[in-house]
Amino acid sequence: MNAEAGPAAKRWSNRLTAAARARSAGKARADSVPEVRLIDFRRPWVLSLLGGFFGVDRFNLRRPVSGVIKLLTLGGAGFWWAADVLALALGSAVDGGGHPLAGRRSHRAAALVASLVVILTAFTLASGPALTLLRAGGGSAMTALSSVLPTKEPPPRWTEVAVLAGGPGRPAPEPFTLTGGAARIQYTLDGPGFIYLLAEGTRGVPEGEEPLLSKLEAGSGTYTRRVDPGEWTLMVLPAGTRWSATIDSFTGGSIE
Repeated sequence: MNAEAGPAAKRWSNRLTAAARARSAGKARADSVPEVRLIDFRRPWVLSLLGGFFGVDRFNLRRPVSGVIKLLTLGGAGFWWAADVLALALGSAVDGGGHPLAGRRSHRAAALVASLVVILTAFTLASGPALTLLRAGGGSAMTALSSVLPTKEPPPRWTEVAVLAGGPGRPAPEPFTLTGGAARIQYTLDGPGFIYLLAEGTRGVPEGEEPLLSKLEAGSGTYTRRVDPGEWTLMVLPAGTRWSATIDSFTGGSIE
């Protein structure tokens, strides 16, 4: 009995072992990772070169979110477009599944050269209108700033306004105009006298008017004082004193 059971048991054992091996092989085939077919870089590279401003290359690589952003920003104002073109040529770009793109080294080298030529040409052509816009914008900005910021005062200077003389036998001196700020009087007196700076139209010396200068003897000198804008006249008393004066007006600044 045991002798007959021995071969049968052996046959069943062999069958079970074969079945187990078959199941194990089938499970291994079912659990194996499917082979990934890499995309050739040339098609997305051409799409990026020609339509990268609109995100066409990103949509082709199954990356729709970044494709929409690239479309809305017009290729990141050209910089994102250039970066993607170079990345595809250099082999650093990936598809939507994170897989690298296939391509021969010679093809990538040719694509890199063509990319650099196209990118440099595009940016060179775009730099002209961009500089024009920048200049126009800069001019508008400077105009706006100049209307807000205080303008720089011109350098201060003295400007001759009138040369006068008076005394016996000489006509009354003509009035002169001062624009305000300060006036400088360079005078010469042939004798003692009082010099008055009066508003044009004043009849005589008003009561209580202080003289501009009081000289007890002949001499010359310079006197400076602040004045309001308007018409002025110079009067020297007594009337018998001969005198001459040059009137200068200070412009372009202030006198402390």
